[in-house]
Amino acid sequence: MKADLAITSFGSRPPEGAHVMRPVQLLAGLTALCAGMVALPSAAQAEPMTTWMVKIQNLTPSGSQPLSPPVVVVHSPSVHVWQIGRFASRGVAAVAEDGDAPRLIKEVSGRPGVRDAFAAAGAPIAPGKTVTFQVKVRPGDRVSIVSMLVNTNDGFTGVDALRPRPGSVRTMAYDAGTEKNLETKATIPGPCCGNPMVRAPEKRPISKHKGIMACGDLDRDTYGWSGPVAKLTFAR
Repeated sequence: MKADLAITSFGSRPPEGAHVMRPVQLLAGLTALCAGMVALPSAAQAEPMTTWMVKIQNLTPSGSQPLSPPVVVVHSPSVHVWQIGRFASRGVAAVAEDGDAPRLIKEVSGRPGVRDAFAAAGAPIAPGKTVTFQVKVRPGDRVSIVSMLVNTNDGFTGVDALRPRPGSVRTMAYDAGTEKNLETKATIPGPCCGNPMVRAPEKRPISKHKGIMACGDLDRDTYGWSGPVAKLTFAR
């Protein structure tokens, strides 16, 4: 005995009692579904952006330590541009040794989780002076900053993965650990010496800077500092 096969097509009559969606109904349903999918915004589009005004003030004594134009990185909480106790990347070393912002910007721009990276416009920040710029962040984003103390071998200041909020923080000086602190005119790029791209390499983790030790050509009273070297203020 052969089994009876019931084949239903748009051009044939369905078996009695069967429920079949008519072509017009099916087309209308698919059109509505597609329209609904197009109308749904992506998660990124739905996230609000907040614009912060950021001001960095150089707190070092007059004539001592200009700060290089700071590199600013906006990123997710899982990203760290630099950390105390960890070895500096080549990009961070380039800023700490020579104020080389483009190299660090290029390095971090390709990392997953990095939203933006730029150098604040303008000349180095002289002692007592400030620079102001804007950053745009999404909820949960962090901000990292790196700026060289230019009359040092590899001293820098900044913040690591700071969550923006109204108010101010004072930042200390750090030693990148990538160049010996010879304090000689031949190895320092700042206005005290004018010798960029000269290396006295070493490899140590990032640590708190000990300050000018007067072990070379630099005078502690002229180029030294104590306490925080910069003040970072966030405002909307």
